[in-house]
Parts: sequence; structure tokens; C-alpha cells
Amino acid sequence: MDRFDWLELDSTPGLAQPAKPPKSTEASELTMPKDAPSFYRAAKSMREAGHFKTATDFYRKAVGFDDHHYDAWVELIDTLVRARRIADADAASQEAHENHKQVRVLYASRALVLAHLGRFNEASQFSDVSVDADESWYSRTIRGEVLLRMNAGFREDALALFEQGTRLAQNAWEPAFLAGWVLLDAKMYALAAGYLAEAAHTRPRSSLTWLCLGDCFRELKFYEQALFYYQRVTELEPSSQIALQRQKECSPLIYGLMRAFTRDSLQKRWRREFDKLFGRD
Repeated sequence: MDRFDWLELDSTPGLAQPAKPPKSTEASELTMPKDAPSFYRAAKSMREAGHFKTATDFYRKAVGFDDHHYDAWVELIDTLVRARRIADADAASQEAHENHKQVRVLYASRALVLAHLGRFNEASQFSDVSVDADESWYSRTIRGEVLLRMNAGFREDALALFEQGTRLAQNAWEPAFLAGWVLLDAKMYALAAGYLAEAAHTRPRSSLTWLCLGDCFRELKFYEQALFYYQRVTELEPSSQIALQRQKECSPLIYGLMRAFTRDSLQKRWRREFDKLFGRD
């Protein structure tokens, strides 16, 4: 099962889907959006909860009302990429870029899609334009993602760009979450956990963040910590089948394998994971 099969993508058999919108979302954002700003707010709430299909539907409504709503375009394309809908993201990014060639942040969106298509030379060119001409956190975060997808050896450059993005952002959740997602995808689990923990701190009702954080610790074999984060998901999303399944997978490992480890030995293992990242082992 793919790590993010739990997200609300479509009706394909085997994909777990939340039955209802998350309770954490403000009612005013869920009841009768009527214009670009209200659809955009509702879309952001759905994205943070991991309801990607609903989020993309709302983002499309927002740009339908206002084709110049650039934030909605950027987040629509980004959400499609995170949902692994690369063909749809490609179409949306081409449309946005052709309609608004003067908007530099949309060059970052195009770079993101091209990188996921494996067209790294083109992705770098679009990313160069976005970073050189736009002082946005998103352009720098995507630049870091493009570099990591090109070659894991660019890790230090990518981390520096993620930090720049964090400093430039007004909303601390967004750059921290995206950096964590990218690092998790790159199998840099200890680094991903740091960013995702920061994202969870700034947006504690984002069930998507807790799920990704749980996956970091599961990959690191810290099953007790992973279980705690998966339980946070089901507190927010009781119908999250993937979080419930993850809990079933982790529980026997805690009471079997993990019983052999003391708290001190777990801390040493955690430090060793960081040491490996920087060649100190």
C-alpha cells in the first residue's frame, strides 16, 4: 500500500477515503462557499486535513471565479502533485503558465511538475526564473525539492533553501509541512520528522501532518512514537482507515520488538540516525 493511499483521491478500488469532511474544519468554510475567497479558504482547510480531491475541487472553483487568484492556482497544482495526479497537475500548470506568464511564482509550479515528470533540465530553468525574480517562500521550497529529486547529493543546498523559505513565509505551517513531505519522500526520515514536528506545532489540527509524522517514526522503527501520532490522526479523523491500519501494524511491534529497548537506548538510536545523515557514524 502506498504511504498516502488514505488521502481522498478518487473512487479507485483499494484507496481508503474519508467518509466526511474533517470536524476540525470551520463550518463557515464548508457551508455554501460563494466566491473565490470562500472557496479558497475551504480548499486550504481540506488540503491541511488531507482531503485532496475536495481541496482540488474547491481550488478549481476559486480560479473559476477569479482566474487571477494566483495562490489558488499554485495550491491547486501543488495539491495535484502531492496526490500523485501528475497528468492533471501538468495540464493545470500549463494552463496557468500560458495565461499568466508574468507571474513568477507560477514558474515554480511549473518547475515542480516538470521535476516530477523527470524533466530536470526544464524544471531547473523554470525554477531559476522563479527564484531570481520572486522573493517567495514557495519558489525557494520548490527549488529545494527540484534539487533533491535531481540528486540526493544536493541535500545541503535543499535544506538551505527550505530554511530560506521558512524565514520568508508568513504562514509557518506551509513551508515546514512541504519541506517535511519532500524529505519524507526522499527517505530522509529524521530530517523530515524535524520539519513535520514544527508543522504540527503550528497547525495541530492538521491530521495530514500527524500522519506524515507517524510515517517518519514508523520508517525509523520508533513504533511507539509512530503509534502516538497515528492515534492523533484518528482523534481528528475517526474514519481514517489508513491511520487505523497503521496502529494495528505498530502495536505488536511495540509489545514485541520494542520491549527490548530502554528509553536510553532509543535515544541513542535516534541520535545515530542524525549522525548517519551527516557522515558522523
